[in-house]
Amino acid sequence: MAGPAQFGEWLSGRLAYKSFDNLIKTAELQITHHFQRYAREYRNGDAASCVVLAGWHEKEDRPAIYSIELETAGTPKALLVRQSAEFEEKHVAASLTELPIISMPPPSLEEFQAADYDLIADLEKVDPESYLLHCMEIQRRKRFDGRHVVGGHAVLTTITASGVVQRLVHVWPEDQPGSRIEPVPIDWSAWRAERAAARSAQDRVARAGRG
Repeated sequence: MAGPAQFGEWLSGRLAYKSFDNLIKTAELQITHHFQRYAREYRNGDAASCVVLAGWHEKEDRPAIYSIELETAGTPKALLVRQSAEFEEKHVAASLTELPIISMPPPSLEEFQAADYDLIADLEKVDPESYLLHCMEIQRRKRFDGRHVVGGHAVLTTITASGVVQRLVHVWPEDQPGSRIEPVPIDWSAWRAERAAARSAQDRVARAGRG
């Protein structure tokens, strides 16, 4: 989730559910209730957050992600988040909504286009590591409240019927603990070429191993 740093851990210990299917049935009510309580008790009634739930629907035998935007209406922080997102109201999941892809914090359409990001790619065919890392590199260069907020390292999380697996896929060595994130300029054409070369090398290694 995005928003107050402590809200995620605080919320996770309070959600009641037996399975992902069971959670989705009551998630909107539970999350909204706990968010309002958290904002009231710890943020003086001023908070905004985006909560994402990812899991496996056992009944339908498929993965799914849901999102809901939360805010204490009209507060300065909530208004700032809305302005920073640069999205129209129809793109904001005011209620718990299943989405094919979620990006937090979301780049603007102009930022996606400047990086030549494929917004209409077939998600069943893309390489998830490169596709999602490309998005993170765009997010990394976007300022929120005057600061860059994406950095450190990138972890790819894969959800299947049998469990959840995480893998470290990238480290930004220029990011150091205790220091501000200051992304270096990027040449998107060179970045894409470098990623394509890395994928080709990985494919060759994989083919050699099978041989």
